[in-house]
Amino acid sequence: MHESACEILVVALLLRMRALALGLSCTVLVSCTAMPEVYDEPPDPRADQALFRVTTLIQDRWQELVLRGRTEYRVTVHDGRLAVRARGRNSASGLIREVEADVKRCSRLAWSWRVDKLQTAADLHVKDSEDVAASIFLLFGDPGFFALPDPVPTLRYVWTSAVHPVESVVDSPYLPGTVRSLVVRSGEQHLGEWVVESRDLLDDFRKAFGRAPDDDLYAVALFTDNDQTAQPVTAFYEWVELRCAQ
Repeated sequence: MHESACEILVVALLLRMRALALGLSCTVLVSCTAMPEVYDEPPDPRADQALFRVTTLIQDRWQELVLRGRTEYRVTVHDGRLAVRARGRNSASGLIREVEADVKRCSRLAWSWRVDKLQTAADLHVKDSEDVAASIFLLFGDPGFFALPDPVPTLRYVWTSAVHPVESVVDSPYLPGTVRSLVVRSGEQHLGEWVVESRDLLDDFRKAFGRAPDDDLYAVALFTDNDQTAQPVTAFYEWVELRCAQ
């Protein structure tokens, strides 16, 4: 990201956003009606809350947040799967929505994603190189809707370059102590493959911040950028959900 872009993202996630402007392709959506349902791991129908589904983007009030140029987000079918494709255009933008979720009761976060092109020069420690191929932002707590909202703890799951070992935690160079990234995928291993992730959200929050979250999950965002490295990036987001202990 460019200077302060990460900070702008977090602040904007806490504000009421303008009208939905995803730029999704309706023709692609129509063509998906006969798509076979193929998953490595089918979403659990008992899940407490689906945070992201392609088929309910409008109903769930997903909105586009543009920071520096527009990452191209398009609904597409890739390898028989309905997903949102994110393609960098020397850009930093994401898709966001507000949620209300009790992570103490439903603490298992699962999602399906894929990266086909990765920025090998990205480095989350360095402001001038802080690009990610794919990431999920999770904000804990309601800062209110004012011109200058209070920052809240933000955990970000990332797929980024091989500079960062898997399971490492990287403090944001823009908002240290507020935004911390946990590296789920690193480098080109599994590049071009659909990957289903399953994480214990409470354990990961403790790993990142050294304590349990004080508040519920308040907002979620999908974010792909390459405005810093200018290297090509293409990622896909299929679904994200919270699962509850049964």
